[in-house]
Amino acid sequence: MVQPDTYALIPDRIWDGIADQSESGSAIIVTGSVIQRISKAGRLPAGLERVRLPGCTLLPGLIDAHVHFCDWMRPAFLAAGVTTIRDVGNDLSWILQRRRHAQRYPRRSPRILCCGPLLDGATAYWPLMGRAHPDRQAMEASVREVVSRGVDAVKLYVDVTRDQMEGAAAVAHQHGKHLLAHLGGITAAEAAAAGVDEVEHLTGCAVAWQQSPPAALDALCDDLLPHGTVMCPTLVVWDRIGRVNEPAFRQDRRLSWVPPAFRAAWDRYPTRTADADSRLTLQQNTVAMKRSLAHMQKRGICIIAGTDTPFPYLVPGFSLHDELGLMVDGGMTPVQALRSATSVAARVLGIGDSVGSLAPGKSADLVVVEGDPTRDIDAVARVSTVVRSGTILSMPALRRLARRLQQVPPDDPVSRDIIGYVDTHQPGPRVT
Repeated sequence: MVQPDTYALIPDRIWDGIADQSESGSAIIVTGSVIQRISKAGRLPAGLERVRLPGCTLLPGLIDAHVHFCDWMRPAFLAAGVTTIRDVGNDLSWILQRRRHAQRYPRRSPRILCCGPLLDGATAYWPLMGRAHPDRQAMEASVREVVSRGVDAVKLYVDVTRDQMEGAAAVAHQHGKHLLAHLGGITAAEAAAAGVDEVEHLTGCAVAWQQSPPAALDALCDDLLPHGTVMCPTLVVWDRIGRVNEPAFRQDRRLSWVPPAFRAAWDRYPTRTADADSRLTLQQNTVAMKRSLAHMQKRGICIIAGTDTPFPYLVPGFSLHDELGLMVDGGMTPVQALRSATSVAARVLGIGDSVGSLAPGKSADLVVVEGDPTRDIDAVARVSTVVRSGTILSMPALRRLARRLQQVPPDDPVSRDIIGYVDTHQPGPRVT
């Protein structure tokens, strides 16, 4: 069946990405690749093609703000309703080519934003995803290069020095680029003062990793709030690495979206054979991070959702549902968690004029789920319909694409780095 150029989606409820709750009685009219208007469901023009979605809620397509992209991920992201991703560490030329492909063929891929390589200190821990820099001058030259190539943001990695960080911030901000960092020996407060706009994984936030009293968390927030520092916590990657030996993950039916070579690498991830105490400590840390995140949310820290896909048992797209569930389990409301993956994430990523909320003229990147995720966050995982750039996607077609992509062993930069890490490193957690 040929899809009409203009049609109406009529769910039971619509959540616009901003409001405190979903609303009933409205429909979304899509023309071409954009939202034409939001109309009362009972006042649609005669003859307009109607797609009825009983029992469902329509919301903006989800955004995963922390991904390391591989080709095989495309259908999984879309099937999970994740219509935008931000790649935060990859080979520069490779990811720029994939971004162009997504722009040219939006029905085959989520929208891609990218940072280029992980800009590291004197040694690049990840050979293909990262790039080493001996000093500040080299770091500044790299930032100029990636900006000139057209990246959407700039990412620093764990071994950068304070001097290199300040240099990177100066150049990135001179060109209007957002600077994010996975911190090592530098605290989040120091990074914020040096010009880092966003911190990944709650790194540099020692008090957030412990059962800290409210006063200690308040002190952290007091250091970050004046700078407007954004947090992308990726709770789910710590949860998976800490609980990597739990059989439930290896029996997850969603693993069918992941190539056999990657599933095999996850099954032999070094943390599986590390000392049990280190895994148990990380499990305790993860509980503390969940509680800390809710406290930071209440204090006004900006939080966006990301996963660190494709680390162990993070199925592309579907692991974002898990991340939102962990946020809510820690004390955030379902709507706060949903905003972190829609309107708030879009604003931080600089694409709020196109995606992240529902309004006329915005891209028709939409997801429809059974139930109401603004009341029950688990409903976000019950995806029934996905619209990418105005096209209603076929779930069977996405399954076929996934099977076709899995016939070729993954050989992209991220797959080679992560599978190589699994095969050559000693036990111990490492994320990007």
